[in-house]
Amino acid sequence: MALTQIQKLELNKRVDRIFHAPSNAPAKGHQPEIAFVADVSGGAAVYSSVRDAVASLKAHDKMFQNMRSNMVYWGSDQITSKVTPMSFILMGNAFDNAADNYADSGNVVVKRGADVDKSLHFEDLCAYLKLYHARCRCILVFVDCSHEELEAQNYFITDAEAAKQQLNPFLKYRLLIIAGDKMLTGSELMMRLIRAGE
Repeated sequence: MALTQIQKLELNKRVDRIFHAPSNAPAKGHQPEIAFVADVSGGAAVYSSVRDAVASLKAHDKMFQNMRSNMVYWGSDQITSKVTPMSFILMGNAFDNAADNYADSGNVVVKRGADVDKSLHFEDLCAYLKLYHARCRCILVFVDCSHEELEAQNYFITDAEAAKQQLNPFLKYRLLIIAGDKMLTGSELMMRLIRAGE
């Protein structure tokens, strides 16, 4: 699921908008930070997209040359994260031992038992990001499906009210969901949730 040249251009523009939005102004003295969220069920296809996105951002703007970055491994039974330089992501080191990274590193917030639902839960991811990655001014979420499939699965949302609560007050401005053929911002997702609830 490598990103096409057009998708890379769209990604660069959307990330620029996220970083320069008035609602996403940096805290005084705080260096910009970015997080890349990988749906671990997507495996190599998702990791390829993350690498393409990093290469595109680094080539697009020198701001990304030394920016602090984080890898978040999002699975059905747990979510973990690890501070990972973009150069490591480019070299593929962030994914060499993805199963180990997913199992052993970072802070595990969601851990479900064997008899519990094994699907992804977007509201759990948002709660995790709010708690552990609030300093990130941009969060890119990579999923291994088309936008149509993502929409059919209701964006992995099982509780719309919980999702809205987690997206507020700031996460909706920082999130960009990258499906196979389309990108969707957190604000666009929030508007869909509001319209669906009316």
